[in-house]
Amino acid sequence: MSHSNRQSMLDRATMKQLNTDKTAKRTLEVISPFYSQKRTGGAISVASALKLVASATLLAVTTAANSNDSNNNNSQATPFAYNSWQSQNPEELSLPNLRGQGLSFAEQYQNKLLGEWSLRNVNGRIKMEHDPWIHETVKDMTWRLNAQARQQAPMGLVIIDSPSINAFAAPGGVIGLNTGTILAASSMDELASVVAHEVAHISQHHYENGADERKKALLMQIGGMLAAIAASAVDSDAAAAVMMGSQTATMNSSMAFSRSNEREADRVGMQIMTQAGYDPRAMPRFFATMNQQSQLNQVENRFLPSFVRSHPLSNERLSESQSRAQHYPSLSLNQQQRYQTLFDLLYWRVQSTGQHASETVLTTAAKNSVGAKLALMHWYGEQQRFEDAEEMLAEIKAWPAARRQGLEPLLSITHSQILSEQGKWAQAADILESQQRLYPERRDLRLYLAEALTNSNQPVKAQALLKPLTEQQPSDRYAWQSLQLANEKLAKTTASPELAKIATINALRYRSHDQLWSGRFDRALTSLTQAKQLTEKLQNTAQASSARPLLANINAEIKAVKTAKDFEP
Repeated sequence: MSHSNRQSMLDRATMKQLNTDKTAKRTLEVISPFYSQKRTGGAISVASALKLVASATLLAVTTAANSNDSNNNNSQATPFAYNSWQSQNPEELSLPNLRGQGLSFAEQYQNKLLGEWSLRNVNGRIKMEHDPWIHETVKDMTWRLNAQARQQAPMGLVIIDSPSINAFAAPGGVIGLNTGTILAASSMDELASVVAHEVAHISQHHYENGADERKKALLMQIGGMLAAIAASAVDSDAAAAVMMGSQTATMNSSMAFSRSNEREADRVGMQIMTQAGYDPRAMPRFFATMNQQSQLNQVENRFLPSFVRSHPLSNERLSESQSRAQHYPSLSLNQQQRYQTLFDLLYWRVQSTGQHASETVLTTAAKNSVGAKLALMHWYGEQQRFEDAEEMLAEIKAWPAARRQGLEPLLSITHSQILSEQGKWAQAADILESQQRLYPERRDLRLYLAEALTNSNQPVKAQALLKPLTEQQPSDRYAWQSLQLANEKLAKTTASPELAKIATINALRYRSHDQLWSGRFDRALTSLTQAKQLTEKLQNTAQASSARPLLANINAEIKAVKTAKDFEP
C-alpha cells in the first residue's frame, strides 16, 4: 500500500465525521454572530465542535474546585543555565522546578488525562499530515526545544493539514501546528520560534496557574481551540465562528492567553530556542509576518489567523521581541545557514504531500531548490511518470557524495516510494534497510521499511520494527495501523493455522488502538470483543497456554477503552 493510500486510510474515519449538521449550525449562530456573517454552509460537524466547548466548560467547573490547594503548592522558579555563546547578561530563564513541575501528583495525572482527551479529539475530527518524514523532522525540533525547559517529553505532536497559520499547546504536553505555519515560515528558526512559544506556555503552566476565573476561562478556551482547529480543516470561517464564540463566552475573564502570558511565553520561548541552537531573531521576524497577514486580513474584512486570535499579537509585543532579540549575539553566516537545506526539504515535502503545488510550480522551483527537485520526483512517482522520476534521480546520483548525503534519508525514502508505486517492494526494502542501519532510532525509517517488508511478505520483520514505536508512543496511530496490516498479511500468508489465528486476533487488537486514539470508542470495543471471542475459542485447543496471556491483555485493553470513553473533562 503506497503512502498516499495510507494517508487516505488514516483520514477516512476522520473525514466521515466532517458532515454538515444544520441544527448545530443554527445553535452556533446564536452563540457566535460572526458565523452568520460569513457562511451559509460548511463541511464540518459543528455539533462535535460544540461538544468540545461544552466538555471544556465542565472541565473548568470541576477543576476550579481544587484550585486553591494547587495554588498553595506552587514551587519557586529556578534560573536556567545558558550556553556559552549567549550574551554575558542574558535575562533569567524563570522556569518551574523541574522535579515536580510545580504541580501535585493529582494535577499531573489530571493533565495527562486531559492531554490524552485532547489527542483523541484532534485525531478524530481533523485531517492530519501523516507523512512520517515530515513528522520526524518537526518532532526532532520540538523535542529539542522541549528538553530545554521541561523534564517530561511532550505527550504528542500533531501536524494538521490546514493552510492557515496556527499552533497550539494543551495541558499534558500536546503540541500541534498547521502545515500552513510551515509554509508561512521562511526558515527552520522561524518555525522553531512558534514551537518554542508553545513549549513556554506549557512549561510556565499558563493553563494551570492563576485564579479560579482564569482557570475557567483558559479551560473553556481549550474546548474552543480544539473546536476551531477541527473546523479550520475544511472551513476557515466556521473555525473563526467557533473560536470567536468561545472567546465571547469568556471575554469577561480573559482571552485564550492574557497579555502577560504572551509576553512571558515570548521571553521564555526566545531563551528556549536560543539554548536549543536556533536564531532568536527569527521570533520577531515571524511575528512581523503574522502582523502583516493580520493587517491584510483586516483590510480585506477577513478573519484573523487562528494563532493571532488565540495569542493576541500587539505592536508592543512585536517591539519587545525585536528589542529582546538584539541582546543576543549575532550568529555567524554558517550558523544562520545550518538548517537551510533541511527547511528547503521540509517546505517542499509539505507542498508535495499536501498537494499544494502544481507541476508547473514544482518544475520552476526545482531549478533552484533541491527540496523542490525531490518533491517533483515524488510527484512524478505518484503520477506514475516513472521515466521522469528516474531521470531526475539519475541527475541527483551524479552529484558529489557529500552533497547527496546532505539529502538523506529523504533521498532514499523518495526513491523507495517511487519503487513502491511500481510494486517493487523488495527493492524498496533494500534501500530503506541501508538507511535504517545508519539511523536505527528514526521513526520514519521504521515505518517506511515496515510497509515495504509487509508488502514483500516479511510481516514478522515488520512487526519487530513497529512494536517499539507503540511502546514509546502509545498514541502513534500510523504505527498501530502498520501493525494491523502486518498481522493481516501474516494471517493470510503463513502456513501455520495456529499462527494465522493469533495474527488475526492481534490485527483486531491493533485496529482497536487506532480506533481508540481517534475517539471511535464503540468501534474499538467491537474490535476487542471480536478478538476476545476468537481468543476464548483457543482456550479449548492446544493453544490454551498462548490464549491465557492474550486474553488478559484484551481484557485490560477493553478496560482502557471504557475508561477513555467515560472520561469527561
